[in-house]
Amino acid sequence: MGWKSKLVALRQRFTRRQRLVVGGTVFVVAQVGSFSYPSQHWLYLVIFGVIVFSSAWSPEVHRKG
Repeated sequence: MGWKSKLVALRQRFTRRQRLVVGGTVFVVAQVGSFSYPSQHWLYLVIFGVIVFSSAWSPEVHRKG
């Protein structure tokens, strides 16, 4: 299962608002964890949080015209 199909499955499972909350929460937890326990493994959690958070962005909402 490729990463594109996983992203499509994620979009179908969660609503836009849920993706914003989950992505933001995962990103904040990763930032707090990286300052509390420095390690490069927190980067994986940051990347996941950013992907989930940015998948909630809808180009139709911001499209002009």
